[in-house]
Amino acid sequence: MQPEKIPIEIEIEPSAESGGFCDCCGSESRTIWGYVHQAERTLACYYIQWTVGASLETHPANIDLIYGAWGDGTTERDRCLIAMINFENEDGSSIMVIDADTRLASMSDVAGSAMKRSDIVGTPFAPHVFRIIDAIFTQDPRL
Repeated sequence: MQPEKIPIEIEIEPSAESGGFCDCCGSESRTIWGYVHQAERTLACYYIQWTVGASLETHPANIDLIYGAWGDGTTERDRCLIAMINFENEDGSSIMVIDADTRLASMSDVAGSAMKRSDIVGTPFAPHVFRIIDAIFTQDPRL
């Protein structure tokens, strides 16, 4: 996947949310999702899942970004899954790219490929991914 030039004007469109329970501890979990737009073009869809009331140190939040072309004439082959975790350690909260094939969303028919951490970290694509994540975290009022 080649990086695209993404201007500062990234707009987030929060969509819906659902609840459930954490597989490892049975606590309440929440998943939110929405869309990332530039002008009138959709750049990505995002899903963020976390365990309500749990520390990010013990229960990192999962972030799935489905990046690529959307709309009429596109297919899952035009999009890739990028996976991250939001975790906390002694230095504070951080976001780390992980191999996307570890996520259940990688089996979805929405994305044609699952990106590896090495496909993003240290590449020209990384700043674009993190600009999108920054926009999501600053514009989605549910976070």
